[in-house]
Amino acid sequence: MITSIPTFLNDLRFGEPDIHNNLALVPILRDKHEKLNYITLEEGLATKLLEVQELEDGASVNDILLRNKSDQLALLFEGEEFLGAKQNRVLNVSILAAASSEQRLPVSCVEAGRWHHQHDDPDQQRFKVANRMHYARGRALENSAVSMNLDTRRAYRGDQSRVWNDIEQKSDRLSAQSPTSASDAMYVATETSIDEYVSTFTHTPTQVGSIFVINDEVAGLEIYASTRTHKLMLPKLIRSYALDAIDADSQRENGKDALSKSDAAQLGRTAEAFVKRLENSWIKQFDGLCLGQNIRFKDNRITGGALVHLDRILHLCAFATKESSDELIELCD
Repeated sequence: MITSIPTFLNDLRFGEPDIHNNLALVPILRDKHEKLNYITLEEGLATKLLEVQELEDGASVNDILLRNKSDQLALLFEGEEFLGAKQNRVLNVSILAAASSEQRLPVSCVEAGRWHHQHDDPDQQRFKVANRMHYARGRALENSAVSMNLDTRRAYRGDQSRVWNDIEQKSDRLSAQSPTSASDAMYVATETSIDEYVSTFTHTPTQVGSIFVINDEVAGLEIYASTRTHKLMLPKLIRSYALDAIDADSQRENGKDALSKSDAAQLGRTAEAFVKRLENSWIKQFDGLCLGQNIRFKDNRITGGALVHLDRILHLCAFATKESSDELIELCD
């Protein structure tokens, strides 16, 4: 199973980067197309085939309940945000849930100041799905914590205190205050700017993934099993990385220009080097929470994970921890 990861990565190609301000998207293209039968969280909630709610035997900050009422597999992605119920949460790991099943989901809270339902109607107390992922820098921190806890405790747990601290610091930098310390406030405060990023980047026909570069450094990578799923998830990803780009732009050194089309060749080399580093990283395999296997990636510059089922990679994400583009490019020289 683990040996299939480098083979999969070697099949990928890179498209021409798109750029807006200090954020670049490098398309990841694949000629082999998977035809898979699953529904996503957004599709399942819209059709009421999926329900997500607090645990029935007593709510828990770091666990919620998924109910798959369909005759299809349900695929949920690490970093998806659930809104409502007693507090907003984000999913710690990608999950493939069996048809007609219930699954306990490991989550992290992204709204520290609320622990109550906002509606009396039980139907309104279930979770909705956000139109974005958790911001990429926060996902990187949680991904690293989950990998550590898997290795030591065999548990898909993050670092809740660090999640709350990171949201508080980022909210302060973006002047986005919330009475419940919700990360949602940051997206509301920067909505106009984020919409400009979303309208700039588009999905291409053979695109299964994207590499995002903020300023001149890779922030992260996201790959899905099919072009259809990537197209569905791309606006959510863009909002996630756009928030980090806006945050980074506010801290950019005076006189340092935003990215431009003249940086395209350099961006391509940086993306290629990031994938090469991912191929060479530490890899370890664990049983998935429901179906499939969870693969973890780790070195001193990258953290990531992949969900694999029947030798097919359903979702792969990886994040840079703290590296410079020069360090990455050395790997390709």
